[in-house]
Amino acid sequence: MQELLKQLCACSGVSSREEEVRAFLRSQAEPYADSIREDALGNLIVTKRGERRRVQQLVLDAPMDENGVMVDSFTDKGFVRFQTVGPVEHRTMIGKTVFLGEKGLPGVIGMKPVHLTKKDERSSVPEVNALYIDIGAANRGEAQALLEPGDVGYFPGVSTAFGKSYWKGKALNSRIACAVLLKLLQEPLPMDCTFVFGAQELVGIRGAFGAAYRLRPQTVLCLGGVGADDGSFAPEQKPSCAVGNGVVLPVSDRMTQYDRGLFKLLRQLAEQQGIKWQIKAADPSTSAARGYQRSRAGVHVVGLAVPVRYLYSPIEVASLDDAEGMLNLSRLFIEAMAKEDEHD
Repeated sequence: MQELLKQLCACSGVSSREEEVRAFLRSQAEPYADSIREDALGNLIVTKRGERRRVQQLVLDAPMDENGVMVDSFTDKGFVRFQTVGPVEHRTMIGKTVFLGEKGLPGVIGMKPVHLTKKDERSSVPEVNALYIDIGAANRGEAQALLEPGDVGYFPGVSTAFGKSYWKGKALNSRIACAVLLKLLQEPLPMDCTFVFGAQELVGIRGAFGAAYRLRPQTVLCLGGVGADDGSFAPEQKPSCAVGNGVVLPVSDRMTQYDRGLFKLLRQLAEQQGIKWQIKAADPSTSAARGYQRSRAGVHVVGLAVPVRYLYSPIEVASLDDAEGMLNLSRLFIEAMAKEDEHD
């Protein structure tokens, strides 16, 4: 799992520009897949036959995109103005390296020097429109010769293990889920499965909507990440979920009510096999489950999530133990669905 995560985090894959991470996923999946295709939205759809044919199609989904920045305009002094792509935590961007355009031009995200700020500015977090990217250009002409509006930028992909079974790197909310799907693909499956590595999840769940209409699944297991709030220093605040406390079984999020029967099945499987799990009753964000659940006449969806600290920042932190829990519980879920399908 660690080597796979290191390779996945090293890939760039800003929403709608997922070519690099998609190519890596394809190279890893091809030796084990029965079919692979890409759709118009950029989803990578992989099918693998199992021991028995599936009467009702089972889909496992993991987002592959990451947040980043997009070049907007240039200043007379050669600085780059930008917009964010996806829900970037802009408080954590200041002073960070970013690589821009197809050639990966390095830049540094900057802001007005502290000695030039007013008192009220020093006590507040600057908005994105107050930030800029320094690419070492002397003027607007030099900057325009290197970049153009619409070029995207991504954060460095260095990742590593640290502490006790912890992992730090970018886009862990998606890349851990992708690693789990790849690990499952490498194993014999008890039934036919379709794996969707979803595109443009962070900019409106677009890939999931497209995949839902193309595949017409009956049941979908959505993997991803969820924000951990165990870093609070307020003693009265009890974390809703914590890194290292097990894989999260979501009940609902801002746009989705997960299938109650499938939720109970996951909980039962986890308890029977001694897999650590925790619950997050209401997540303020949303996930690919929204796209599947609302397609056609409705789809049964259930989710598994890894708790992630510093969600949507250039560096996130998660637990490798939680990731293994997600892998083990996903495997058990496929086995349970295969047995259920056998009796239909």
